[in-house]
Amino acid sequence: MLLEFSAAFSHHCGKHMRALCIFAQPGGVMIIDSHTHIGSIACFHLSEHTLIDSMRRYGIDFAIVSNLEGIEYISPHEKIERQVPQMDLNRKALVFVRANADILRMLFWIKPNTEGMTEEARSFISANREHIAGLKIHPFHSRLHISDERYLPYLDAAREMRLPIEVHTSFDEYSRPSALHDIAARYPEIDFIMVHMGLGTDNCESIDLIRSLPNLYGDTTWVSPDSAIRAVRECGSRKILFGTDSPIDGSGTYERYAALLRTIRDQLTAGEAHDVLCGNALRIFFNGMAPASNGDEAGAHE
Repeated sequence: MLLEFSAAFSHHCGKHMRALCIFAQPGGVMIIDSHTHIGSIACFHLSEHTLIDSMRRYGIDFAIVSNLEGIEYISPHEKIERQVPQMDLNRKALVFVRANADILRMLFWIKPNTEGMTEEARSFISANREHIAGLKIHPFHSRLHISDERYLPYLDAAREMRLPIEVHTSFDEYSRPSALHDIAARYPEIDFIMVHMGLGTDNCESIDLIRSLPNLYGDTTWVSPDSAIRAVRECGSRKILFGTDSPIDGSGTYERYAALLRTIRDQLTAGEAHDVLCGNALRIFFNGMAPASNGDEAGAHE
């Protein structure tokens, strides 16, 4: 896949052409980033422009995005003073996604601690399914263990609407991979993506857990190339999705994944690389169909 850079970035041509060679995949394989964000709250400032610009510069064909203005706590002991209402932050994401429908779909970021699932939220998701690909759960920033009963209405809605759920996992008390495994076992109808495969760990436990359930997947966000390849080898290529957290480190976030993409290119078969880079995302978020532009559709339902 070749990427043409605009004149605005021509003075950076050498650097970006090197990145282009790394991100271009043999045979023109689509790259779907299953884990990106927008939003400005607390210490996070992830602009819509930066995400779109980075995708274009690095040849990312499509992305699944959520609005991190839904975080309820910046840390377990520090609640966000001015909470952004759950509907407001997701309406904002929807406007952004609709304006870029040829390259984006969104996840509905939930606020189980300070708000909860409402009929308004359920109706909003149902009415905008062409743009809403699933739910986003961040147990650490909700300060709520994934097994807490306040998640149940969201889980029930996801099951009824056949929505996948991305869940942040880490070594903290709220986000344990083993706890997500238990939830996934209780909800076999829902596909769960174990984001980070246990951030801050060696990923070994998470890989074992992902392998043990057909509806539990992993993503590559902040995961080393070695661990990502090990996950593919042990769980199968149909269980791991390419994800990055872009633009968490600004416009250069994708540079962090150059080594991973080289490793995918060099160590996986063409079929395995296709699964990780786009096939699994297509199956989970798009029912196996390649995403198409929705730019000519009628206005979003509020």
